[in-house]
Amino acid sequence: MIRFYTNKELSKKFDINLARWKRWSREFLPPDPLGGLQSGYARQYNPDEAFTVALGGHLVGDLKFSIPEAKQILFDLHRWLVDHDFYFYFSKTSESATNSIPEVKFYQLTISSQGVHRDQSLGLSYWARGIISVESKNHYGVRLQRENFIESPIGPKESESSRMNFESCRVLNITEFRKRFLNQLQD
Repeated sequence: MIRFYTNKELSKKFDINLARWKRWSREFLPPDPLGGLQSGYARQYNPDEAFTVALGGHLVGDLKFSIPEAKQILFDLHRWLVDHDFYFYFSKTSESATNSIPEVKFYQLTISSQGVHRDQSLGLSYWARGIISVESKNHYGVRLQRENFIESPIGPKESESSRMNFESCRVLNITEFRKRFLNQLQD
């Protein structure tokens, strides 16, 4: 059975100001089908909607993207997030892309923004890094780490992602974010 949450519950669970949570909700989700601002019905969120709002808020509040950039990032990454089982209920309705790759322990998404282009696009590019294993060893008193990973461009502009602007990159540790989200949701 799907559990639904109110604005007040979620803002308390994630320790986010209620007004800020509601603003993020209006920015990152479509309008509530059961009512508007004056309908008398309080919006309720399933875990996927709560995850979308929390992720959008993380992009704005912690990674310092603008609201339009965060909206575009959520739109561009939605299919990838569904295919890699980051959503809870959407994931069960589609063929998972993770079946064809080695066992990935966690994902990091690198997001590069090149600013607004003349065609009004935001110029965002994305790379996914799936960490398969991390080995540590001591080499003459210096701790070394060796990572085995897979990496690929994602999003609607996959061919352009190879020209990523590394001066404006921000890393989203999406696996850790999801774990923290689930822990806070269950508290």
